[in-house]
Amino acid sequence: MRRLRQPVARLRRQRGISLIELMIGITIGLVLLTALASLYYANSLSRTEFVKAAEQVENGRYALEQIRHEVELAGFYGVGSIARGATVAGPALCATDPAALGFVAGSTVPLALTGYAAGVAAPCLSDIAATSEVLAIRRVSTTPVAVPAPGVPYLQVSGCPEDSASFVFDASAAAAFPLRTKACDPGVRAELRQAVVRIFYLAGCDRCSGGGDGIPTLKMAELVNGAFQARSVAQGVQDMHVRYGVDLDSNGSADCYVENPGANNAAACATVPGYDWTNALANWRNVTTVRVDLLARTLRPSGGQADNRTYNLGRATASGPFNDGYKRHVYAQVARLVNVAGLREQ
Repeated sequence: MRRLRQPVARLRRQRGISLIELMIGITIGLVLLTALASLYYANSLSRTEFVKAAEQVENGRYALEQIRHEVELAGFYGVGSIARGATVAGPALCATDPAALGFVAGSTVPLALTGYAAGVAAPCLSDIAATSEVLAIRRVSTTPVAVPAPGVPYLQVSGCPEDSASFVFDASAAAAFPLRTKACDPGVRAELRQAVVRIFYLAGCDRCSGGGDGIPTLKMAELVNGAFQARSVAQGVQDMHVRYGVDLDSNGSADCYVENPGANNAAACATVPGYDWTNALANWRNVTTVRVDLLARTLRPSGGQADNRTYNLGRATASGPFNDGYKRHVYAQVARLVNVAGLREQ
């Protein structure tokens, strides 16, 4: 009997779990899985929002950096100081003919920088937004070329005091560039630099074909081979406002910031009395700094987001509220026209 009882007791000790125990285990497992799924979902949402914010910050800062870089190069007309004694011209925004770019051999150079309010006629900017301001920058390339390309406008600055002109500007053959280096060697020609025109503006789309993608974008149109070609600089840039620092006493520093240097700003800029605001070209030539305010938004809306805030870009009226699901931020920077202000400081 003792031998028979031992297997029975052993079987009792080896029996499986009951149905109630199984249901309790499944319930606990489901609770743990639900908690893990909720944690994973929350982390995914946080990561998505972080990526959206990072894209917005990157686009806003990159857009400012690109504009600052171009503003600092504005008015670069080769090695030398030909802009010091030359007169200035204000070429049309979309001018493409080399004869209309504002250069007159030995006497005239174009304005280094020009701004336009929203609504300007700009046939070369086919996708420009109706509310976009425009910033046009003119200079020559920082990299000289050895052999000119046919039909491309180049500037040649003389280094030889014996040359008949201080600079020439032409788009013809190499024979049109006779100026020499400072050694005055007849066989050594001064370097050639290609004319550069770059225009910043806002478009309502990045890819605008087929109705557009609806992503507001900062774009730059560049004069290439006699025509303007546009490319996207930064997505998500929804608004841009530019103010211009005018040097009223010719010391290189801006004394007053205005929205339109071409207008009479005597009432708003009384820090330097006696300045003559009647010459629009002279006013634009006296711009030595530029303050740029950009409003950048995320590329995708956020769930539960309702943007009912307003944004101050320096205008009399704030931007917004937009009452949508996009997150926005204002980025601002002051850029200095080194090639304009530097001559005044000297």
